[in-house]
Amino acid sequence: MQWLSGLSPQYGQSSEREYKSLGAPMRASALTLFLASLSIISGCAPGLRVSANGSQLSGPMPYEVLEINPAIIADQATNTPPSEDLVPLNLNTPDQYIIGPGDVLQIVVWDHLELTNPFGSTNRDPITAGQLVAADGTLYFPYAGVFKASGMTMQQVREHLTHSLSSVVNKPQVDVRVTAFRSSRIQVTGEIKNPGVVTLDDTPKGVIEAINERGGLNPTASRRIATLIRKGKSYEVDLAGLLSGNSPSINPQLNPGDIVHVPDTNNDQVFVLGELSKQAPVIIGQQRMTLTEALTKSGGMNHLTANDSGVLIFRRSLDPAAPATIYALDMSSPKGVLLAGEFDLKPRDVVYVKATAFAQYNSVINQLLPTISAVFQIDRLTRY
Repeated sequence: MQWLSGLSPQYGQSSEREYKSLGAPMRASALTLFLASLSIISGCAPGLRVSANGSQLSGPMPYEVLEINPAIIADQATNTPPSEDLVPLNLNTPDQYIIGPGDVLQIVVWDHLELTNPFGSTNRDPITAGQLVAADGTLYFPYAGVFKASGMTMQQVREHLTHSLSSVVNKPQVDVRVTAFRSSRIQVTGEIKNPGVVTLDDTPKGVIEAINERGGLNPTASRRIATLIRKGKSYEVDLAGLLSGNSPSINPQLNPGDIVHVPDTNNDQVFVLGELSKQAPVIIGQQRMTLTEALTKSGGMNHLTANDSGVLIFRRSLDPAAPATIYALDMSSPKGVLLAGEFDLKPRDVVYVKATAFAQYNSVINQLLPTISAVFQIDRLTRY
């Protein structure tokens, strides 16, 4: 019975003494019970069972099992194509600024100070010294009267005033500029150091510029995506591509009324489970994360219990009607190790490392030994 004590030091010595104290018939019966229990439970050993031929494409939770190979690595989508509705920021040919309610204009009529500064004010405050565009978008100027300035560019306002003043001024020279931009604003929310409002001026701004203007990202902010909300519709912005430069990504130009939201890292996690040194979520940063990197950050596989030929990656489809995908990889060969270093993980993936058959067997034995010891003890008590 030395084999019994070797399986479990906790129960081996006491069980061996109890076993020797039994008579031959009782020892035979106990051994028969033990072997019968092993044969029954060995088919129910703990551990996840997934094979490459075990796809289930129907049922309440359909899935498909695929073996990771070079073709799958080549077909990996490294980035999401940008939406056609988003226009990239272009600083070389900026759009002309559109005047809106709340903007303050400075209008100068050269050689006619009575029109430029009719009250002789020395106030240099750009807001109170200029002409305010009213809430209804109108603007008043002497000899031009009240006209609709909202929706016009500075060039269009200049042309309108030049035409209106030509009846009282010989060849008027008019200059128009915006001294206070207050009509076009966007909101920046989420994991930002100083969430708030950003004002758009005559220099176009993109998502990156808006985030930087509010102090940049918090340590808890996602480095993978940001959300641009425009007229009730949401667009994903590839922050990882913009910050790292590893993939072609656009920096969308912002329009008045846009909302830029930066989420936290909750949706950037990969869950690593099974026979590992440490089971914990791993966060995908602005760089891509491979299977090898996720396993390494979890402390690596347990060298005593892990089955390196049974590494699984569970991935739900974005389409609720499409089946989930389970990727299987054999990392017991050099080819498998190389493929693991090229296989990109996606947020919410679940990586599972299976246990070896011997580890599963030991788990069954450790669960059986307390019961067998109890049977021996009860039998001894009932004999007297």
